[in-house]
Amino acid sequence: MEMKEHTQELFLFAEMSQGKEYAFDFFFNYYYPGLCVYAQNMFSLPEEEAKNVVQDVFLKFWNDRKKISINSSVRSYLFVAVKNKSLDYLKKNKSQGKNIELEGKELPEESIDAYIYSELQTLFDESLGKLPARCREVFELSRFEGLKNREIAQRLDISEKTVENQMTKALRILKVELKDYLPLFLLFEAFHFFR
Repeated sequence: MEMKEHTQELFLFAEMSQGKEYAFDFFFNYYYPGLCVYAQNMFSLPEEEAKNVVQDVFLKFWNDRKKISINSSVRSYLFVAVKNKSLDYLKKNKSQGKNIELEGKELPEESIDAYIYSELQTLFDESLGKLPARCREVFELSRFEGLKNREIAQRLDISEKTVENQMTKALRILKVELKDYLPLFLLFEAFHFFR
């Protein structure tokens, strides 16, 4: 997270701590979709249960706003809170005899952002591997090497229109392949090429 964004986030958290609802609304609207996807996909929670877990986290976030101390970022705090609440949900349902697999649900000790980024990178790489060869080549030259359409066309000896078509096709395929994860991707600025 860039320093400017981090400072803005801390300012909004300070405002929320003083009871300013607009600041809470910002955090809820910005993080809620990604946190729901995270709870669903990382912990295999059903959609409704994932929403309940995230809503519970936000309710506690608001109610405990004066007691909470944020050392890194609000995003990290919320992801850790959802992780913990999801694990509590899984343990509770396991103890009630429901067939829910807990093994492998504990996250590594590294920071939550680094873990999520690593998971997203793996998902993205797998999806990228599903692109047709020419389509992938054009996408990588554009998004990873920063070449303009004209430069890609010259390098590959194809028309600029073909480059545009291949980029459109690549983005369409990737958005379909990763549709369930897009809210999480958009929370991480490193995946700017979806914009």
